[in-house]
Amino acid sequence: MRMVAVAILLLLAASLAQQENLYTIERCYLTVYRDGVVQVHLSVSVDELEPYIVLPLLSSTDKINSILVLDENNEVLDYDYGENGTIVIYTLGARQVKLEYETIGLTSMEHGLWTLKLSASFKLTVRLPKDAVIIYINAVPDEIRPTDEGIELTLHQGKWEVSYEVPIRPPAPSQPSSHLSYYVIAGACIICAFALVVLYFRRRTAKGLNEEEMEVIRYIRERGGRVLEAELRERFPHIPRTSMWRLIRRLEKRGIVQVRKVGLQNVVELK
Repeated sequence: MRMVAVAILLLLAASLAQQENLYTIERCYLTVYRDGVVQVHLSVSVDELEPYIVLPLLSSTDKINSILVLDENNEVLDYDYGENGTIVIYTLGARQVKLEYETIGLTSMEHGLWTLKLSASFKLTVRLPKDAVIIYINAVPDEIRPTDEGIELTLHQGKWEVSYEVPIRPPAPSQPSSHLSYYVIAGACIICAFALVVLYFRRRTAKGLNEEEMEVIRYIRERGGRVLEAELRERFPHIPRTSMWRLIRRLEKRGIVQVRKVGLQNVVELK
């Protein structure tokens, strides 16, 4: 029995080693937002004759949202969650795989200090929020570079812990007052009040929604009141994926839509 168990372990190890040779991770890019949400972009080259590949996820599946898997022609690929924090992607005929998802499982905040923790078996790049200040990092990164959008870190494989602070943006400075400015402000208030009254009677069904939210609701209504979340991302490419995810959650919180899991897809329905 002991010999059989050893043989099985050897076969499993050989299978995992063979699976790792079926793909090459070309690029992994993480964008960390001010609210702790992390967007993961993974580019992988694969053998088009292989039926599937198994990729490691950086977070537990229960804290992952908005998964999107595309091939080199931007065609959607099917996937399943695997064991031990992996994803199984069915890649037959594809030469390139682009995996994107959002997670809240990599960051935490305590006493105003954010901490990013992850373990990766491949090289990756992390962009911290704009104006973030690094307080602690557990190892020396391969590269640190400032950009207009925030600090970028190039990290080699291994376990990483990065603590950073995101300062609160100060309010815009007030202008010196004068009698003329009072009249201008009063006139502007009257105009705004009139405009708000007009908008209220014209769009009282909008329930305080912004233009993007109204466009999304209008599109769902045109599609019979039910669409896939992936359809919304394709229909509104000008809205970033993270912003679309938050928009849908706002509508769900206000009781305008409901989100249901159907298979591997999220379905958004008007209530």
